[in-house]
Amino acid sequence: MQILLQRARQNDIQAQFYLGNAYANGLGIASNPEQAAYWYKKAAEQGKPGAQYNLGLLYASGKGVPQSDELAVHWYGKAAENDLPNAQNNLGTAYYTGKGIHQDYQKAVYWWKKSAHQGYAEAQYNLGVAYYNGKGVLQNDLTAIQWFRKAADTGNAKAQYSLGFASLTGKGASRNLQQAVHWFRRAARQGLPEALYALGTLYANTPNNPDSKIAAYVLLNRAAQIQTEAEEALKTLENEMTPEQIARARSLTPEEILH
Repeated sequence: MQILLQRARQNDIQAQFYLGNAYANGLGIASNPEQAAYWYKKAAEQGKPGAQYNLGLLYASGKGVPQSDELAVHWYGKAAENDLPNAQNNLGTAYYTGKGIHQDYQKAVYWWKKSAHQGYAEAQYNLGVAYYNGKGVLQNDLTAIQWFRKAADTGNAKAQYSLGFASLTGKGASRNLQQAVHWFRRAARQGLPEALYALGTLYANTPNNPDSKIAAYVLLNRAAQIQTEAEEALKTLENEMTPEQIARARSLTPEEILH
């Protein structure tokens, strides 16, 4: 660590970046967000994209520096111009939400496309949302689904849920209950509350199958920790179940249901 510190003080950009990471994550040294910000800024000012992005994250969260959405966007922008996909995604999100910068859907899409074409799953999902809602681009369900699938195939839970929703409703895809269950299950395995609720609701409405109600209870019970809709659905389901079924459901976990 002393050698790294010496090199960082000699303006070695890589050493400054690594030292920032060490202080940020407590790697071989006590975690210190202020020191992390100090060394990230040194490297960021020399044009290190990773340091620029990480410094943006610190400003966004207020760790080690005063919280500032504007400065977060400033450093995301620097890293985005240096073609860093996660920074491009965050910059796009800032433009989409108007957090730290003037809201501009077209610029959001511009940066999401930059990131998505580099294979960054979160940007692919966000781009799908833009096409689905017609914000910053002409509304196009089919293009939205294409981007959702790219993100879903790399494990993005929100994109998997979106594909399940499209299959369930027929918006942008053929209505297919089996496909809806498939995608909801993949997203639910990652703990996404919306997917747990959607899948639990489907199981709850499966007729003449007591095991489905048990599975529904397990999933809705987990989702209810976050979603009020799931809490209401769980109360309704309890009225349709026997005490034995409820006891059985309470002995199981979503992981056991979704294996």
